[in-house]
Amino acid sequence: MGTQGDGNHFLFVGKSKNTGNTMLVTHHGSRAPGAVLYDKGMKVANRFRQEISPETLRENAWIPFDTEEGQAYWEALQLIRAWTKENHSNIHDAVLNKLGREKQDRYWNEHNFVFRDGDLFYHAKGATPLDDKFMPDITGPRLIPLNMSEPVLIVQGKTNERNLGFAPHGAGRNFSRSQHKRSLAHKTTEEIFNEETEGLDIRFFSNEIDISELPSAYKSAKNVRAQIEEYGLCEVLDEVMPYGCIMAGDVGKNAPWKKKKKFRKA
Repeated sequence: MGTQGDGNHFLFVGKSKNTGNTMLVTHHGSRAPGAVLYDKGMKVANRFRQEISPETLRENAWIPFDTEEGQAYWEALQLIRAWTKENHSNIHDAVLNKLGREKQDRYWNEHNFVFRDGDLFYHAKGATPLDDKFMPDITGPRLIPLNMSEPVLIVQGKTNERNLGFAPHGAGRNFSRSQHKRSLAHKTTEEIFNEETEGLDIRFFSNEIDISELPSAYKSAKNVRAQIEEYGLCEVLDEVMPYGCIMAGDVGKNAPWKKKKKFRKA
């Protein structure tokens, strides 16, 4: 609890284009607890697949909702949801306490999660829910991050034939991490970092630059915005103009949380 995680998880600071107010945006998933639940859930789902539909691919296994296991898995997902939301609040509160400031507003949304509408379940990979029916505790608009050098979009929208009640989660990757690193092998890490973060305050918690999280690793933010407008996926209310962000860094080299703690003998 109270940690940001690794990979593409970030703490982004910027200013509202509309008001000029400083805004803090955090992005992370449930990390270890969610991964453990997913692993256990897939094992249960595969047992049902073998009984009900063995010809179905293992990757497409499911747990029938009207079973004891299905009910338990859905309840466990709600615990993961609550844990993740509380973790975001914990980080924001810690920043406010350190700065001695009070928040003016706070809102959040999930993404890459399972959402329910009656008997329908939406596996929203790469998607952010717009329709309030998916998030009964929603308190504000939705957030769509693009990359560290682009604004975070603050959006709202209604369900239509194209979006099914969802907006894009973000820009998405151009390549895998390894492919991206290979494509930039002719430059030093410092050269790449300086070129792509000019004018921004970008920091890495591990003190190791992760070039696979720099802007060139992601799809064009301009194209994503054009597609949002072209297909009427949602309405942009405001933008959080980037000042800088903190990311985990290259955790394969120097991740502080992977180091063994040394205890002094009394």
